Amino acid sequence: MKMRIALCSLNQTPLDWHGNMSHIRSAVRQAKSRGARIICLPELAVTGYGCEDMFYSTYVAEQAFDAVLEIARETGPEVVLLGLPLVHERLTYNAVAVLNEGKIVGLVLKSHLARDGIHYEPRWFRAWPLGKRDDYWHDGEAIPLGSLVFEGAGFRFGVEICEDAWVDDRQRPCLHLEGVHLVFNASASHFSMHKIQIRERIVKESSRRFGFAYAYANLVGCESGRAIYDGELLFATDGEIVRRSRRLYMGDWETLCWDITYEPRVPLTAISVTLEEKERGEDGLVRSTRDLPSSDEEFAAAATLGLWDYMRKARAEGFALSLSGGVDSATTAVLVRLMVERAIGAYSLDRLKEILAYLPDQPAEWTADALTHRLLVTAYQSTRNSGDVTRMAARSLAEALGARHLELDVDMVVSYYTQQIEKALGRLLTWEQDDTALQNVQARSRGPSIWMIANIENRLLLTTSNRSEVAVGYATMDGDTCGGLAPIAGVQKSFLRSWLRKLEAGSVAGYRCFPALKAVNEQQPTAELRPADREQRDEDDLMPFEVLDELERLTTGERLSPVQAYRRLKVQHHARDAYRWTRKFFRLFSVSQWKRERYAPSFHLDDRSLDPKTWARFPILSGCYERELLDLDHAHETEMGS
Repeated sequence: MKMRIALCSLNQTPLDWHGNMSHIRSAVRQAKSRGARIICLPELAVTGYGCEDMFYSTYVAEQAFDAVLEIARETGPEVVLLGLPLVHERLTYNAVAVLNEGKIVGLVLKSHLARDGIHYEPRWFRAWPLGKRDDYWHDGEAIPLGSLVFEGAGFRFGVEICEDAWVDDRQRPCLHLEGVHLVFNASASHFSMHKIQIRERIVKESSRRFGFAYAYANLVGCESGRAIYDGELLFATDGEIVRRSRRLYMGDWETLCWDITYEPRVPLTAISVTLEEKERGEDGLVRSTRDLPSSDEEFAAAATLGLWDYMRKARAEGFALSLSGGVDSATTAVLVRLMVERAIGAYSLDRLKEILAYLPDQPAEWTADALTHRLLVTAYQSTRNSGDVTRMAARSLAEALGARHLELDVDMVVSYYTQQIEKALGRLLTWEQDDTALQNVQARSRGPSIWMIANIENRLLLTTSNRSEVAVGYATMDGDTCGGLAPIAGVQKSFLRSWLRKLEAGSVAGYRCFPALKAVNEQQPTAELRPADREQRDEDDLMPFEVLDELERLTTGERLSPVQAYRRLKVQHHARDAYRWTRKFFRLFSVSQWKRERYAPSFHLDDRSLDPKTWARFPILSGCYERELLDLDHAHETEMGS
């Protein structure tokens, strides 16, 4: 026999009851129209996954349950799997409701809670004991709850929820699902570059090791502001992916269907779901194999999707950006242009106008140039230390992208602040004595004007710090860190430099070339905050970015001590340089945590992050590696003397 199964990805927003329910209904309708008899939606689809401490509010779970009852009343012979938070015996669980014939026929609870990286589920949810079953009482009726097998028409299935599949096989909930043909996994699994290979392996191996088909559903888009979901839907059997959907698409939902062939089995439990035979349609997504995307492609797709969702969900009327002519601001500006091009390609004109209907003055034309001009305003803000090279690089790039570009001279503001402080202190400020303060006042003088533009035009101000700078605090607080969103703060500088050069050459698959980036890529990174005769270079202030990024990986990725990181680094570099760079990195990393606490929210794009809210938690006040750096000094002296 055959059973048509559907998986749905959804672009949800935490606590957007109307919008989330609309997406759920639309996805279910689409799956039903294609003949699906069992339809699985993602984890916590009703409320959204990123509700944070709002999961403590009992009304959230109550309203979610009422919403699920609404969807249940709309179901007929089809079966719908829908995620929600559930309060059972005064404890909150992460649950999937199984709906059929107008009612909730069962509730499956998550047994393994994600607790590492960006996840914090044990703060809000209780883990359900493996294999345990119970009843949930509602309006005097008992609903089976826990580790359940569902069956009907001789077809038997079970459910896992996201992290349940990422644990050791001996701890999997599916081991307690006797004789199932298929297991669904309702997920909210965040995107990071190259993670798809791990996820795909889990899905394939689940179908191979346990002898059943495996179906995986995920969220899509920037849901709550930091995490981005790729929306990939997967079917696997016998250790092979047999159906998959596209990833990182712009849209509110997508469905993927698959016909599973099965041998009917006699009922095992009292839970029976009636499934009627339906006409089978096609959804057109037939690829089961793929070439793995490069990090360059994934970064472009995820960052542009994140910008699009953030802008439209925040109802921002576009973006404001200080365009310095350097790599970071150029990358951010290009991402906005790519976002516009993707949106135009993803939606019909009518749908695009509907999404952006909140804009008070829509563009006269809906071309990429016209829409970029409407959505992106850039400003080059010069001081006496700014050069013609960066000015022209910023201007030519803004023109090539179609942005509305402004040029502002803030040197008068810098001079005013400097003169006021000199008067107050009773002495002149000099570069020899006041280097940091004289640099910072320039960066801070640029903040008010770009904030003013953003405020006047209701735009989201983008800040352009990258992860390498975030690691060592190489930024001016309330200066170049001004902004409401830091879209590239999760990505290392060495990656961004490489990505921008590839984009200039047109070698990022799926994206066109940008020749105007040549003027940006030819420069050495510089903040241009010192006089020209001092020849300021970022890498002179810090260290080579490739080295900085490797030290950050060794510190936050492998959790090595300064001595261990030094010994790893000196394999590739001279011991004296490796020692100097390692010492500087750990000192700057430890004293810069207060800055990391104040950076604007950033997208989680890599497998690591320095965002203290979602990944790298480090004390603001610490011993600053004092003992560890003494050990480093001793190790270096010993090795150099031997």
